[in-house]
Amino acid sequence: MPNRLIAIVDDEKPMVDLLSTYLKMRGYQIVSAYSGIDAIPLVQQERPDALLLDLMLPTVDGLTICELLRRDPDFGSLPIIIVTARNDQQTMARAERVGADAFLTKPVSFPRLQSLLLELLGD
Repeated sequence: MPNRLIAIVDDEKPMVDLLSTYLKMRGYQIVSAYSGIDAIPLVQQERPDALLLDLMLPTVDGLTICELLRRDPDFGSLPIIIVTARNDQQTMARAERVGADAFLTKPVSFPRLQSLLLELLGD
């Protein structure tokens, strides 16, 4: 798991900081963006091993970002974990339909996040 690059896209800086701190303590490298419009260029430029993606973002929502990444052959298999405060069945079902690999609700369970990353990254 060390040296794996995780991209975090969330418009709440404290959330990005919290996730970054946790993941850095476990040996991951982190890149981040705070808006939907910056998410795809970040992924294209940095080529992360996994993406933690909020749904409610300024400019472009997380479900649209997920859908666009899944259509791109370069990122069709990128592990995408939705991290959001929304926990209704409709949102979870739509996230699955657009290609999200997993869905975490805030506040994030760090053991669950670690477990998902290990599973999705094959570590």
